[in-house]
Amino acid sequence: MSAEAVTIIALLNCLVREVSGPAGLVTPDGADRVTIRLEKSDRTLSAGLLRPMGNVSRETMQPRFSGQVESGEKPLSWREVLELVDAELTAITGATAEHLTGQIAISNGLIAEALRRPVPEPSPHPYLDLEQSLLAGHRYHPAPKARSGSVGEIRRYAPELGARFQLHHLAVRSELVREIGAEPDHDQAPSGYRLLPLHPWQYAILSRGRELPAALGDGRAIDLGPSGPMMRPTSSVRTVAADDTGFVKLSLSVLITNCLRINPWHEVQAAVTLAGLLESLRRELAVRFPGTVLLRETRGMTADLGPGTADQLGVIHREGLGALAPGVLAVPSAALAEPVPHPIVQRLLSRLTSDRSLLLDWWRRYLRHLLPPVLHAFARHGVVFEAHLQNVVVGLDPQGLPVQLVLRDLEGVKLVREQRPDDLAAMPEPVRAHVGTPRGRGWDRVGYCLLANHVGGLVSALADRDPGAEPALWAAVHDQLAEAEPFAELEAVLAGEPVPAKTNLLTRWRSAADRDSGYVPLFLPLTADSRT
Repeated sequence: MSAEAVTIIALLNCLVREVSGPAGLVTPDGADRVTIRLEKSDRTLSAGLLRPMGNVSRETMQPRFSGQVESGEKPLSWREVLELVDAELTAITGATAEHLTGQIAISNGLIAEALRRPVPEPSPHPYLDLEQSLLAGHRYHPAPKARSGSVGEIRRYAPELGARFQLHHLAVRSELVREIGAEPDHDQAPSGYRLLPLHPWQYAILSRGRELPAALGDGRAIDLGPSGPMMRPTSSVRTVAADDTGFVKLSLSVLITNCLRINPWHEVQAAVTLAGLLESLRRELAVRFPGTVLLRETRGMTADLGPGTADQLGVIHREGLGALAPGVLAVPSAALAEPVPHPIVQRLLSRLTSDRSLLLDWWRRYLRHLLPPVLHAFARHGVVFEAHLQNVVVGLDPQGLPVQLVLRDLEGVKLVREQRPDDLAAMPEPVRAHVGTPRGRGWDRVGYCLLANHVGGLVSALADRDPGAEPALWAAVHDQLAEAEPFAELEAVLAGEPVPAKTNLLTRWRSAADRDSGYVPLFLPLTADSRT
């Protein structure tokens, strides 16, 4: 699949999910096309499908686009599709989004360059190979690989292009450093200083400002330069590792998808505080749902070198994948949904989709590891895990069967205010404001991340390879949800109510942050009627 097709598919996915679909303006046109009406601008698109949609209702329709789209008889490029989307959304919102063209161009260019690269030779660390193989990214985001910054820096630090680098280290006066969590194993800074790692891209960005050069000039910080092992960025760009024994989540003043990827101090505090607060839940999940692993954020730090620098220097240390059993292969769940999968994943998917009974058995096992712990944590404990495809790692045994499941990124975990008032009251106000969420907003996150993004994304990717299996794949989702301990929001979904789906196109249109994203209703084909 070409970068042009990947980019067009992402735009059409967003348009259908957020604008034309909810308005009932998407209709099948034979077995291999759909018509998408742009009502406000009075235009119509005809989009080719990767596979027939089957007998699904309009409410649950999730087209799988091929990347070919026409207006009238004219094939459209992604830029021409965006022009039509721009006209429609300008008519709806009253504002254009000129910034989006540049972001999509960067995303498209990076995907194209990554697709041109030969498949890298396997390394001793297949998990990191898989992290760096995620070329298409978020399928329902208009610019999934967009990054701010110079083209040279974007390329130099792109995981998709196989980036490797040492961390840049500063020695910072001890009284200027804030720390939380476990003590470091060693700190080779000069006496009276503490060692602070930076992403080399962040070091370059801060060096172009005023605060870091001033701190280096007056001795509040000492530039120690790059050192340590060669690190590889994961798909998040700012989280890095030398192997799978430990990860470092670094601040990066770069806009990636919807957010500037810095680690404000209250978010560093939240991640490490939650690691301690959720320790009993971590143990309960491992016993109640064998194979569940919750990665802990063990230590955090930052330094205050002037206005704004504490947010731009935050560091979170995360434990590695040592809890996986010997012989288990760690696979980022997002790798299973890639249109151009890594050879490891390609071999697995080819084997699964050559035998539908094997595929369905594999999928049921996967769901048994994924759904129960996340739903239990929300319903019983008021803990909101953002279990989208990029936040979950599945452990496969030597036969390729799911046997373990890893939940990561505690910084994004929320606590339901109505269920955890005492825990939230004990936190500093900025941490409490970041971690606490009303139950409705908490369900938005669970419903979207777990069901719309993760489950919906994987069902679609598997059905791309075996279209006839789609009804049975959704039936397995229904059956696993029906076995879970009931709670109001889950019962509503099983009865046919929609789940929330995040509006990434409209969020980027407004240049808004993730926390300000809206949601649209997304109907999943969970009832028997919706699958026939």
